[in-house]
Amino acid sequence: MTILPKHFSTLLLMTLLSTGCQSAPPYDPEQRTSSNTLVAVQSPLVKGLQAKQSQHEGQSGFYLLHDGLSAFLARMALIENATTSLDLQYYIFTNDVTGRIIISRLLHAADRGVRVRVLVDDMGTQIQNPLVARLDQHPNIEIRIFNPVASRNGASRNWQILKEFTRTNHRMHNKLMVADGVAIITGGRNLGDVYFSSTNVDFQDIDILAAGPIVPLASGSFDEYWGYPASVPVQLLLDPDEADLDLDSLRTTLAEFLATQQDSEFIHALRDSTLGKDLVGGDIPLHWGPASLLVDTPKKALEHADLPASFYLGADLKTILESSQEQLKISSAYFVPGDNGVALFDQLEDRGVEVKILTNSLSTTDVAIVHSGYMDYRKDLLNDGVELWELRSTAGQQKRMHWFKGKSLASLHAKTMVIDDHLSVVGSVNLDARSILQNTEIAVVIDSPAINQQLSDLFDRWVAGDSAWSVQLNEDDDLIWTADTPQGQLKEHHDPETSSWSRFKIWLLSWLPIDSQI
Repeated sequence: MTILPKHFSTLLLMTLLSTGCQSAPPYDPEQRTSSNTLVAVQSPLVKGLQAKQSQHEGQSGFYLLHDGLSAFLARMALIENATTSLDLQYYIFTNDVTGRIIISRLLHAADRGVRVRVLVDDMGTQIQNPLVARLDQHPNIEIRIFNPVASRNGASRNWQILKEFTRTNHRMHNKLMVADGVAIITGGRNLGDVYFSSTNVDFQDIDILAAGPIVPLASGSFDEYWGYPASVPVQLLLDPDEADLDLDSLRTTLAEFLATQQDSEFIHALRDSTLGKDLVGGDIPLHWGPASLLVDTPKKALEHADLPASFYLGADLKTILESSQEQLKISSAYFVPGDNGVALFDQLEDRGVEVKILTNSLSTTDVAIVHSGYMDYRKDLLNDGVELWELRSTAGQQKRMHWFKGKSLASLHAKTMVIDDHLSVVGSVNLDARSILQNTEIAVVIDSPAINQQLSDLFDRWVAGDSAWSVQLNEDDDLIWTADTPQGQLKEHHDPETSSWSRFKIWLLSWLPIDSQI
C-alpha cells in the first residue's frame, strides 16, 4: 500500500495552524502527550460486567439502548462508576442541558482520579470558548480536536474550510465511549439534548452497551484516532488564559446550573435510575455472542487519496450485506444508495432475500439536501422488489409523552441492519456516499439471535402505520404513500406533510451533481 510521505500530515497541519492563526505555535504531533487506554483491574464495572463472562468464553455481551432517556442514563452510569479511565469520541458534543450534565460529571470523575480523554470533530463540534482549553488544563483531562482549522469562528474560519476543502470535507463521524477499558457504548447518538429526546425534535435512534472481547477492539480504535496527527490538542487552537473562569469557578458554575435543573426530567431520571446499580451488580441482562468491529482508519481524513477502497469500512459492510440469505432490514437516517447500492439490493432480491428499508421522509429529515439525493432512487428500488418506508413526523409521540410534555417532530437517526435471524449491525454509518467515502465511521457486528430479534421487532414497530409511510408504486408507476392506522388508511400522492414550495426546492436540489457529498 502506498501512503503519503511520513511527515506530510504533520506539515499540512503545521501550515494550517501557522498561516490561519499567527499566535498558534507550530504543530508537532511528536510533542503531544502519548497515551493509551487504561484498563481497570478492580472496579465496580469490572466486577459487574465481567461477572458472567466466564460463562461465555470468547463472546461479548450486549444491551440495546433504543430510547433517548435510557441512552443518556447508560452513559451517566458508566461515567459515575468508572474508577480508572473514560474515553469519549464524538462528532457532536453540544453545550446544552445534557451536554453540561455530562461535562460536570466528567469533571467530577477527573477530580476523583479518573483519566478523561475527549476527542471531538471540528466541524460537528465547533469549539470556540477558551473555557474548553481551561478544562483541558485539569491534570486528568485531555481534549483533542480532529482535523481542525486554526480559526475558531467568523469569515476567516469559513475561508480556511473552503481553502482546504479536500481535507476539511473529511470528518470524524464516530460515536464511542469507553469506560475503564471494560465497557463501551456506540451507535448513532452524539452528545446533546436532541439525541436524548429532550427537545421538540425526537430522534429515533439506537445505541448499544457492550462488554467482553469487543471492548479492546473499540478502545484500540480510539487509541489509533487519539494518536493520529489530525487529532490536535485544544490548547493549540484556544488560549486557556482567555477563559472567563478558572477550574474552581467552573465547578461552581456547573453546580449552580445543575441546581437549576433539579426539576427536569433528566435529573429526576438520574435520581430514580437503577441502571448504575444494575451495572455494578451484574444485573444488566446482557445478550452474548461473537462480535466484530468495523471501523474506518483515521487515515481516511488526510490520506484518502492513497487508500484503496478495501481499507474503508464500506467494503466490509458490503460483504456482510451480500451474505444475507433470507431477510435484510435496514434503518438509515440518510439513505442515498447510488446505482451500485440499487444493484446490490436488486441482486439480493433476485436471490430471494426480502429487503426492507426505513429512512426519513422529506418532512422528518434534518438534512433536506440528502433527501434530494435519495428521492430519484425510490422507483428503482421498488421496481426491484425492495420494501420501502419513510418515517412519519408523529412517530413515537405517545411513548415520548410518557416522559416529556408537548408535541415533537420525529426524525430517524438510527443506523442499524438486521441480517437473517442472527446477525445485526449497530453503528454510526449511514448508507450514503458521505459515510462510505468521506467520513470516518464505526459499527459493531453482532452474532446474537436475541439482539437480532430485538432490532427486528423495533424495526417492525418503526414501520407500522402510526410511525411510517409505506412507499409504493400505483398502476401508473407513480409513487404513493400509505399508512394503515386505527382511524383508517391514509394515502398521499406526493411527499406527505410537506408544502409545494419545499417539494419544489428539493426537486431543484436533486439536479445538483453532489451524490458523492451526501
